[in-house]
Amino acid sequence: MFKELKNLIYAILITSIFIFIFVKSVEAEGIHDNTSVEQILLADELIDKEMAVMVLGGIDYYVQECSPLTPRGVLYRNEIISYHEMKEDFLPISPTYIKGALAVSGYNCQEMYELIVQLDDSNLAEKPISEKLENN
Repeated sequence: MFKELKNLIYAILITSIFIFIFVKSVEAEGIHDNTSVEQILLADELIDKEMAVMVLGGIDYYVQECSPLTPRGVLYRNEIISYHEMKEDFLPISPTYIKGALAVSGYNCQEMYELIVQLDDSNLAEKPISEKLENN
């Protein structure tokens, strides 16, 4: 009787180990698939830090006045900040950032949207809200 119980326990342990290994391998594959983020390449103009700060001012002005960024746009904006190792909290008081916001303030939302779209082939910003209303 004791030998049968011992064999049963070994069988359960071996089966548990196989199930554990299988579950961990499936979880690892799932994590790998879900975290694959396409690489973001900055536009050549954004390699210059002063120009990047100015563009961030324009982008943030667009977000404030017109429409939000897409998830890719948020990643793109964050990539600009991390590439130049900027302190995001200090951007709004930077004269260059303010200059960028003032530079685009003369444009309407559609014109600003078209400028943002030129930074990357994918859609970085949502279309201006006024245009969405006109299309409905």
